[in-house]
Amino acid sequence: MTLLILVGSLVIIGLAAYAMYLQVQLRHQKAERQAQAEQLAADLEERREHYRNSIRVLASAIDAEQVTLTEGAIRISMLVSQLNLGEQERTDFQVFFQLTEATAHIPILEEWKKLNTRDKLRYDREREEIEEKYREFVVDAARKVLHKRNEQGGEPLFYPVGKH
Repeated sequence: MTLLILVGSLVIIGLAAYAMYLQVQLRHQKAERQAQAEQLAADLEERREHYRNSIRVLASAIDAEQVTLTEGAIRISMLVSQLNLGEQERTDFQVFFQLTEATAHIPILEEWKKLNTRDKLRYDREREEIEEKYREFVVDAARKVLHKRNEQGGEPLFYPVGKH
């Protein structure tokens, strides 16, 4: 009988120790998952801030006439799409999407390189006409992006030395 009680006690102690071991493992896993989630959130926020900074740089380049309106609008539209903004904030960027859509039929990158000189000139003229229709709105939107950054107490993106 004593032997049976001793064996039973050892089994209970062994099971209790194993249960405690599993509890510790579970705590470690939860802590590790929490740390991973926090790191993922920090990485996501860092990426979002990088996109926002890129948008400000592009807005500044549009304002300084360092990029075409179409190029700036396409790039800003893509970055804004990655931010998953709410409808209210997204309306600040609507004109960039509109210009991007209005010029979407114009070939870019490899397709552009395949065009002959005459077609490139024709598309350039068409792009410039479309840009002229949107110019005031796009430049105003770019300045609003820059102004919003300055209101939030941010440093200027660069100190312009003149328009190029």
